[in-house]
Parts: sequence; structure tokens; C-alpha cells
Amino acid sequence: MDPIVKLAQVPRRPPRSDLAAVAALAAWGLLEAILGTGPGSAGTRIAFALAVTLPLLVRRRAPLAVAAFISVVTVAWALAAEQPESGTFPFPSLLFAIFSVALYGRSTLTAVLGGLIPVGAMVVALSSDFNSGAMTVGNTAILVFFCGMAWTAGWLVRRRAIQARQAYEESGELARSAVAEERARIATELHDVVAHSVSIIAVQAGAAEQLLESRPGAAREHLAAVRRTAREAMTEMRRVLNVLHGDDASYAPQPGLSRLPDLIDEVVAAGVPVDLVEEGERPELPAGIDLVAFRVIQESLTNIRKHASGAPAHVALRYGAKELEVEITNEAGRAQAAMNGGGGHGLFGMRERVRLFGGRFEAGELAGGGFRVHARLPLEETRT
Repeated sequence: MDPIVKLAQVPRRPPRSDLAAVAALAAWGLLEAILGTGPGSAGTRIAFALAVTLPLLVRRRAPLAVAAFISVVTVAWALAAEQPESGTFPFPSLLFAIFSVALYGRSTLTAVLGGLIPVGAMVVALSSDFNSGAMTVGNTAILVFFCGMAWTAGWLVRRRAIQARQAYEESGELARSAVAEERARIATELHDVVAHSVSIIAVQAGAAEQLLESRPGAAREHLAAVRRTAREAMTEMRRVLNVLHGDDASYAPQPGLSRLPDLIDEVVAAGVPVDLVEEGERPELPAGIDLVAFRVIQESLTNIRKHASGAPAHVALRYGAKELEVEITNEAGRAQAAMNGGGGHGLFGMRERVRLFGGRFEAGELAGGGFRVHARLPLEETRT
């Protein structure tokens, strides 16, 4: 917790810091009462020292009452004094009361009024026999300086605490908004995975149907792939529901280029030949860039499998010092259908993902037939 906010709190019981501060003031007053010279007997001086310090224990809950009580006791003691006081009491307690009323006063009027009452008590004390009746220019300047500083310090702490509480409340709203946005983003990611899995199921089931009579062994392999993929899709669907409806959802790690071989194996098993070329050494990619690159490749291969099944696909990754280049092409197929195809958000979703990370995205038909998806993702600004 912010120390300023903690200082401005009003607990039911005095905190340890208040107990320590009041104990120190009381010890100071008692030493002056016993060892110093001034009006009254030792017993009455001790009682006065306690009367102007112990009420400060409840300064947070009743700042105006405490300031008024100490001021009244001070005025009474000063008017009854027959000789000057050699010590400084009760001025430290009055300054503490001014600070407290500026900080804990329930309104601006209370804070101002609570600050003026102790000042009036000090003026009376400095003008009486308690101070030899000498209210000089120097005394006045010192009084104004210390009282003004005490009140200003309390008021500044009060304003800072209000600002800190407002910032904390606003950060809570921002955090809740961020959680909602993150859940929506994760749900979108999982939706793409599920769509990818369903497309594989459709292709594998179709292949199994064609081979069921002529090659039952191969058909069983396709059916096993259907069963495995369906199980994975069900797991992802449960995660979607947890993300959207639960506060304690457990999330699997986001995929990245490290999973690219598995993705290509799935696509090849579905009947689409794929070759992968990587130029340069793969750096330690930021998680967001790693995920976007994987999703672009996954989405492109899904569209090729749906709309240009059997056409060879080529995936190229080029790692540069400042950017990652991703290119996916297929030699033939219904390019326009692929452009409008599903697989999550299609090309529009890919373009938005790349744009979000400051990259450039291009997609279109090739002159000799087929389709090309090309993305450039900046690396320089994302690296730490």
C-alpha cells in the first residue's frame, strides 16, 4: 500500500506509528515538566503535559475535537500562568494537531477552522505571562512559519492520498477491462485452433470414407487421426468456456514457431504437400510476434487445405536483424475462395494481427495461378 494512503487512513484503533509519536511527545512534555521551570507545581505541570499530548491518540477519528481541546487547555494554562515557561510545550502538540486537522478534517471548512483554533491559542499564550507577554515580530514570524508549514503538510498529504485512491480505483477498472480484453483475445485464439481442428477432421473423415473398402488399414489411420483431433478440439472448447465464464481458468501456453513441425505434419497428413524453408538463424522471438507468425502460417495452410486441396504449399521464414518475413504460397487453387475462406478470421484476421504489431501484410493471387500470403513483422522495437 502507498505510504501516503496508509498515513491518511482512519483505523478504529490508533496505529503503532501514532502510539510512538504520542509517546515521544508525552516523554518530551514530561521531561520539561519535571526538569524545567515555569508556572504551576510539578504535579500540575505533569498533568498539563499529559493533557496536551494524550488526546492526540484519537487525532485521526476526531481531529477538530482534539485540536479544540488542546487549544482550550493551552489558553487556560497560559492565562493562569504567573511566570514564563522555560520549555517549548504545548507548542509541539499544537503543531501536531494543526497537521492532523488539515489531514483528517472531514471537509475543507473543518480543516481551515481546525487550523485557526490552535493558532489563536498560540497567540494568546505568546501574549501572556506564559511567554513574558512578549509577542514580538520575530515570534509572529516563527508562529506563522511553523503553523503554516504544519497545516500545508497535512493538506498536501490529504490531497496526495485522495489522488492515490482515485488512481487505485481507476487502475482497478483498467485491470478489469484488460482482463475482459485478454479473455476475448484468448477466446479468439482458441476459436482459431478449434476451427483448424474441425477442418482436419473433415479432411481426414473424407479420406477414410474413400479408403474404407479398398484400404481399410489406411482408413483406420485416418479415423484415428479424427479421434485424436476431435479430442483436442473438445479440450480447446472447454478452455473457451472457461475463459469466457470462469475467473480461474487455466490456459495452455500460446503456440509459436516451435510447434511449426507439428502443424506441417498435420497438414501433410491431410493430403497437402508442404515444404518449409528457413533463412537465417531463428532468434528468441517475443511471444506476441512468435504467436502472430504461427497463426499466419496456420491460417494460410488451413485455407489452402480447404480450397486448394492437393496443391503443394511452400512456407518460407526469413529472419533478419530488424524483421521477420513470413511467406506462404500454393501453386494452384481457387485463390478467391481462399481469400474469403473461413479458418478463424481468414485473411482479414491475419491482416489485423500483423497490423497490431506494426507489421505489413499482403495477400493476393499469383500471376501463374495459386495464392500468396506475405507478412513482415518488426523485431527491432519488440526486443529488449
